[in-house]
Amino acid sequence: MYKFQTKYGRKLELDLSLWKIDEGFGYCKIVDRSEDLLLLENDYRDRFWFREDLIHSNEIPIVNNRLVLPETLYEYWFLKDFRRESKEALDQLYEQHAALIFQNRDLVLSKAEYYLLKPSALKSGFAYSGGRSYSLGRLFESIESGNHIYYPEFKGYKKLYLVSMSASPLSGHVSKAVFWSDETHEFVKLNSTTTLPDGFGTAQGKAFIELMSGKEITMDREDKAMQNLIGEINAERK
Repeated sequence: MYKFQTKYGRKLELDLSLWKIDEGFGYCKIVDRSEDLLLLENDYRDRFWFREDLIHSNEIPIVNNRLVLPETLYEYWFLKDFRRESKEALDQLYEQHAALIFQNRDLVLSKAEYYLLKPSALKSGFAYSGGRSYSLGRLFESIESGNHIYYPEFKGYKKLYLVSMSASPLSGHVSKAVFWSDETHEFVKLNSTTTLPDGFGTAQGKAFIELMSGKEITMDREDKAMQNLIGEINAERK
């Protein structure tokens, strides 16, 4: 178990055996063969194809149908694609269910594997200085803290919480800003044609980046955790 304390003091535990893949050596067993490829299964029961000739050229011993892949080969043949596909699936699920998730913030904050979910859409920053990615949990904790960037009313919308933004670091010109309305349960997306409150792209933008700052453990199988979250939300609604 990995125990951690969030920015606002919440104590959570992450089961690393379920949500974190060892990035070191790949302990695998051979489960099938197809021509010059081997179907390998790691200790987490993930399966992937691997070229058999690389076993011989790298002098990797096979004992009782088991082998250990060096870190570079394990990364190239499994982890890289696995994580890319997992992130793509996560982003698709988030896009489909984001409004539902924002209406169930307490559930996200209750479990480490939900708290640490980091969809690609959750990224903010200033041009030329890179962006900062952050988790659902960090965003939701900030919203619940009472210190978040919040507008009671703006452009006809009410109870607006900032979700993400991008702006120029010099002029403060905002190219994009996304808010969540707790009144209508919808996302409000504003672009550069919208006149935002004074200081939004400078002081408040910097304050938001600071709220979202801090190190967080990187979790694997985010798509699976997101599926579990959506399933739990839907079960509670019945």
